[in-house]
Amino acid sequence: MTKYLDNTDPAAIQEAAFIIASGGLVAFPTETVYGLGANAMNESACKQIFEAKGRPADNPLIIHIADLDMLSTIISNSPTGKAALEKAMPLIQAFWPGPLTLIFEKSSEVNNIVSGGLSTVAVRMPDNPAALALIAASGRPIAAPSANISGSPSPTTAAHVKADLDGKISMILDGGPTTAGLESTILDLTTAVPTMLRPGHITPEMLEELLGPISLSYETALADKEAPKAPGMKYRHYAPKAKLTLVKTKRDIRLIKYIMEKATNTTENCAVLAPPEFLHKYSGLKTYSLTAENLFSALRQLDSDGITHAFIHSPKATGIGLALLNRLSKATGGNTVDLDTVLFVCTGNTCRSPMAAAVWDSAGTGCNAKSRGIAVIPNSRLSENSSKALESLGLSLTNHTPTQVTINDVEEAALVLCMTKNHATHLKSMGYPEKVFTLAEYSGVHEDVPDPYGADLRTYHNCAETIKTLIEKIIEDRKKREFNRPLA
Repeated sequence: MTKYLDNTDPAAIQEAAFIIASGGLVAFPTETVYGLGANAMNESACKQIFEAKGRPADNPLIIHIADLDMLSTIISNSPTGKAALEKAMPLIQAFWPGPLTLIFEKSSEVNNIVSGGLSTVAVRMPDNPAALALIAASGRPIAAPSANISGSPSPTTAAHVKADLDGKISMILDGGPTTAGLESTILDLTTAVPTMLRPGHITPEMLEELLGPISLSYETALADKEAPKAPGMKYRHYAPKAKLTLVKTKRDIRLIKYIMEKATNTTENCAVLAPPEFLHKYSGLKTYSLTAENLFSALRQLDSDGITHAFIHSPKATGIGLALLNRLSKATGGNTVDLDTVLFVCTGNTCRSPMAAAVWDSAGTGCNAKSRGIAVIPNSRLSENSSKALESLGLSLTNHTPTQVTINDVEEAALVLCMTKNHATHLKSMGYPEKVFTLAEYSGVHEDVPDPYGADLRTYHNCAETIKTLIEKIIEDRKKREFNRPLA
């Protein structure tokens, strides 16, 4: 049976510390989310964390410490380890205790269960009196991931922990709602350039003020057999039972219109998560406030309220919005509608349109591209000559699967560019004719992009160069329009 005690009671802290020291599990509050703690130096205790959560064995744990003496026992004393610690000191002085996790080379004292089999270890000092008191009273560093079933939304109240882990752990220390609401920022100090592996309240700008340039690697996809260096990098996280659709665009008016149309023209029980300043725009719909402090609570509430499909009004990708978008991307499993997308369309989606999408994405316009075909052959793939033609432009396209265009593709795109007039005519008949053009006419030319299918490599090269020239003209014209636009 799980004990449920108030973290303001000194006797509860002492009892929890005894459980940790004895090899048991205790859920406790931090400023970010509730953690599921075990003695970090006890391998069998740490195994219980994985069993209670159903956590994949290669997903490393974060070690929580109460002072720098504890840090010295878990990080390497090698020259590179000492150098990393020296680099970390400005961050430690500025942000500890606080929501920043640092990755170092681990000492021999840290077992492979905690590190996920890696040579590195993730460490932080939480900014919560009860958490610090628990660690200090136990006299041991505490390994603690979020105190929830793996994959479900992280817990920000003791009630969330109880819902997931009651009966599976020895104790829950109730400290009320957490204050930050999102897990810590994770920064890897074992790389040549410090690398952010998870965004949080400590933003890239805050880190760069003290360290200089850092690398951002939290959107990098990992292979099935590749071990994540930090929590949250590989597996789907934070997901409620309700379907989630993240909707993104630079134009909030279009975003609101899209969500309202989709959420009201369905038999599903729909709701909207939106930043507080936009909630009033969704009159007539069930709404939830989208903030860092409230995100995980709102995701859990969706299931409690019987919501089957929630549309998410994307926050801006700045400041804490980066962390929110990272968690939302994990929660939705990549189910994102980008209303700023440029859609390229050809016949079979094996050569012209995928080459065009690759060229567009390489230009850094701020608008993503995707490609489709109007007559895709099942089990077809990107032509070998298309790959070679892209390579000649210094580009590559991996994991492309030819895909049939749908009315949803056209509806969601900001602009649809076809390779021929026949393609354009076909798509206009599907709907939304005002956004459908040929690539040539949109760039001010009046010729179709010829189909290289079945031709020699030189023909593919010529096709790729033609597409590149047309796209460069579109982008240049776009820049001129932005430059010449009158100021409001």
